[in-house]
Amino acid sequence: MNLFLFLLIITILFIIYIEYFVGGILIRSNSSGNKSFNFISLLNFMFHPLYNKLLWDFRSLDINYPFIILISIIIYKFDYSKIIFS
Repeated sequence: MNLFLFLLIITILFIIYIEYFVGGILIRSNSSGNKSFNFISLLNFMFHPLYNKLLWDFRSLDINYPFIILISIIIYKFDYSKIIFS
């Protein structure tokens, strides 16, 4: 699996996770009361830790997208399964 596909899967799983546990990030009620996708809100939430230190607290690292991407790249680059099973 290449890195781009791996990060795409991680990003999709992250979006599902934050929508389930935080809620109201991607799917919000619009002005007419209907549920709609709000991609701007999602992007702001994902990149907010780059501008604010609040999400770098240990208790909120699970909803910190840059941290999740960094850890995912480290896991991808040091593919431990190849080291263990070879």
